[in-house]
Amino acid sequence: MQSMLRDALPTSAKDAFAWTWEDYRPHYEALAAQELTPESLPEWLLDWTALSDVLNEVDSRLYVAVSVNTADEAAEAALLNFAKTISEPRAAAEQVLKDKLLASGLSTPTLEVALQSLKVQASVFREANLPRDTQIVELSNDFDKLEGAQSVEWKGESLPLSMLSPALQSPERDERQAAWELKHGRILQDRESYNALWTKMYAIRQEMAHEAGHANFRDYQYAKMGRLDYNPADVAQFRQTILETVVPVANRIYARRAERLGLQQLRPWDTDVSAYGATPLRPFEAEADLLQNSDAVFESLDPVLAGWFKQMQADGLLDLFGRPNKAGGGYCTEFRLARRPFIFMNASGTHSNLQTLLHEAGHAFHAFACFEIPVALEAQPPIEFCEVASMGMEMLCQPHLDRFYSPADSARAQIQHLESTLLFWPYMAVVDGFQDWAHTHAEGADPAACDAKWTELWRQFMPGIDYSGLDEIEATGWHRKLHIFQVPFYYVEYGLAQIGAYQVWRNSQKDLADAVTAYRAGLALGSTVGLPELFAAVGGRFAFDAATLSELAEAAEARINELLMALA
Repeated sequence: MQSMLRDALPTSAKDAFAWTWEDYRPHYEALAAQELTPESLPEWLLDWTALSDVLNEVDSRLYVAVSVNTADEAAEAALLNFAKTISEPRAAAEQVLKDKLLASGLSTPTLEVALQSLKVQASVFREANLPRDTQIVELSNDFDKLEGAQSVEWKGESLPLSMLSPALQSPERDERQAAWELKHGRILQDRESYNALWTKMYAIRQEMAHEAGHANFRDYQYAKMGRLDYNPADVAQFRQTILETVVPVANRIYARRAERLGLQQLRPWDTDVSAYGATPLRPFEAEADLLQNSDAVFESLDPVLAGWFKQMQADGLLDLFGRPNKAGGGYCTEFRLARRPFIFMNASGTHSNLQTLLHEAGHAFHAFACFEIPVALEAQPPIEFCEVASMGMEMLCQPHLDRFYSPADSARAQIQHLESTLLFWPYMAVVDGFQDWAHTHAEGADPAACDAKWTELWRQFMPGIDYSGLDEIEATGWHRKLHIFQVPFYYVEYGLAQIGAYQVWRNSQKDLADAVTAYRAGLALGSTVGLPELFAAVGGRFAFDAATLSELAEAAEARINELLMALA
C-alpha cells in the first residue's frame, strides 16, 4: 500500500498546484488508518514524508511568488487560498499522524530527538488555533506589502529602500546622513500602519497561547518551536552575559570607529561607512561578477559545496538584486519535492550583500545535505543549528575574499565582518529582550509602551551610537525588525548559532580542510541528534556561559588587531 500511495502523489509542483484538500485528504486518512508496527514503521514514515514534501513545496513556491513581487495580487490570493483551504486542514491531519506515532511508542535511534520535539509541540497544538494561524499569514503578507511599497526619491530616481545601501556607506558624511534620514523618515511615515499590524498580531497570538493553556505567548512559542535544550531563564541569563562580556567589546569597536572617522560622537549614519579606507567596499556591480567570484570562493573551500552552488545557478534558484515591489530582507527556502533550495535577497553591490549571499548559501548547503535523509522528521534540523550552517559559512569564507578584493580590502572586509558579528550579540539581546517583555506583559499590546521598552533596551545594550534628537526613529526600531512581526522569538537562534560559527572559524584557522569536513558532517545529521551533539559534530561545544562568550570575543578582537596591524 505504501508504494501505491507514493506513486499516486504529484511528481512536480506544477501538477500539485491543481490539487485541492479533497485530493490530499484520502492520503492522510490512509496513513491514519494504517496499523503501526516495527515492521511497517519505515514505509509509513516514507509515505508521510512524500506527502509532506509535496505540500511543503507548494507552500514554499507560493510564498516565493509573493515575496518576489508583493504587488502580484494573483500570487497573494493563491497563497491565502492555500493557507485557508489546505494549510488549516493539513495541520489538523498532520497532528493526527504525530499523535498516532507518539501513541505507538515506536522509535528508532535516529528518530528519538524528533519524537521529543513532537511531544513538546503536541502539548500546544489546538485545532481552534488553525484559523488564527491563517490570520497571521494574512497579516504577515500585509507587512511585506507595507515594506515592498516603501520607496524614496534619491538623486532624481525612485528607489526601494534597499537600494540606498551604497549611499549609506558614502565617505561624505552629509550624503550618508541625508540618505539615512530619508530612509528612516519614509519608514516613519508608516508608523501607524506598523502599530496597527502589531496590535492585531499581538491579540491573535495571545489568544493562541491562552487556547493552548499558556499564560503568555512566549511560553507557548517556546513549546511550539520544540526547544529542548534551553528555556526562557537560560536566554535571560544569556542576555545578561552579553551585557557584561560583549557590550564592553562593542563599545571599544564603536569608539575606535569614531576615532578613525574623526568624530566626537558616532551617529547612526556613521555605522555603515568604512572606517578603514577612504572608499566603501564594493565587491561587485553585476550579478555575473557576484556569481563568478562566489563560485571561486566556494571552490577554495570544497568542491561539493561549489557544485551545489553551481547547480542552483543552473536551475534558476537565485533571486539576488533589489527592485521595486520586492519584499525586504533575505532568506533561503526549500523546494523539497524538487530537492532544491532557493535563495532570495536584495543586493545593491555592498559588502553586507556579499555576506548575505554567503549566509544564505550556508542554509542552501544545509538543505542539500539534508535532502539525502529519506525521512522528513529526521531531516529537519533544529533552527539554532540551521544558523550555525549559515553563519559558519560566512566565517569559513572570510580568508578567501581575495576573489572579490585586493589584499588590503580583503583585510578590511574581514575586520568589518568580525566587528559586525561582535556587534550583533548586543543587538540580538535587544530584539530578544523586547520580545520576551512584550509577550509576557499586558503592556506589550500598547505600541507606545513598546516604543518605550525598545528605547530602554537599546540604550542599555547599544550605548555606543548617539541617537540624540532622533527619539521617534530610535523608539520605533522594533518596526524595522521583521522577525518581531513575522517569526516571533526566532532571533536568539542567531546569537546561539554565532557561538557555534565562531568555533567553526577557530578550527578553520588551524586546519581548513578538517574544519570543512566537520562542517559538512554536521550538516548531514539533520535532526538525528540533539543540539549538543550537532555542535560537537562541527567541532564545537553548545554553551553560552560567560567564560565561553569571553573567550570567543577575545579571539575575534585579537584577530581584528592582527588585521589592523597588517593595514597599518
